[in-house]
Amino acid sequence: MSETYYDLTQVSLDDSVLVSEYRSHPATTGPWAPNLQHGGPPNALAVAAAEQVVEQITGRTDLTALRLASDFVGPVPVADLEVRAKVVRAARSAVLAAVIIAAGGRDCLISRVWFVRDADTSAQAAPPQAAVELPDGLPGLDADFGYGASLEWRRLSGGLLERGPGAAWARATTALFDGYQWSGLARAVLVADSGNGLSSELDWSQWSFLNVDLDVHLARPLLGEWVLLDAVTQLGAHGSALARSTISDRHGVVGAGLQTLVVAPIRAAKPTG
Repeated sequence: MSETYYDLTQVSLDDSVLVSEYRSHPATTGPWAPNLQHGGPPNALAVAAAEQVVEQITGRTDLTALRLASDFVGPVPVADLEVRAKVVRAARSAVLAAVIIAAGGRDCLISRVWFVRDADTSAQAAPPQAAVELPDGLPGLDADFGYGASLEWRRLSGGLLERGPGAAWARATTALFDGYQWSGLARAVLVADSGNGLSSELDWSQWSFLNVDLDVHLARPLLGEWVLLDAVTQLGAHGSALARSTISDRHGVVGAGLQTLVVAPIRAAKPTG
């Protein structure tokens, strides 16, 4: 397993657009095909690109990324990627950035990330819970593909081979790229894109249920390395489904994630995970 999901190979700022090039590593690989990425790493990369362009364009240090809305307009290959990021709106209370990830001249992922200015509203919010201790001896996720093996998992319920809702703690053991310090939203989206797999309602060998999008909203910054994902999938009768996830850290609930799923039968067996 590589030490990073990506290598940053080139970066430039051209007419207020931050253009970065990355080389993808096998740790990004998803369960469906060895040449396709899991959605977690590219969504985390989109958050990082948004953070970088907002810092460069605004120069502000009082902003926190709290919401990501991404659409997969094509599969993300395990290949060289071009990432283009720009600031769409910069106001005193919030800043919006847009990110496009492309491979081979084709757009793969289109994301929008909202940043909110830091202000003291602690008197109106519930006090944070004392940090819970993570139970020892919990089973892993048995996810032997690149992305799945790049995280440490502690499963509370459900699992990839068990149909129904699932909950698991997860911690990244792989860096996004050299020099990047994980932010709360980047950690959250890295794990949140696993909601549909953790709460699968269908047999992986008979059905595909890929997500076409990922929406993550945080009420406050995520604290620490560990993310708790508590997910459930609602199957529809018209070839679609919805995966909902509650996202928590060791101090309590932080936010939520949503994924729209395209459900279809498959002919050949696929790797589980």
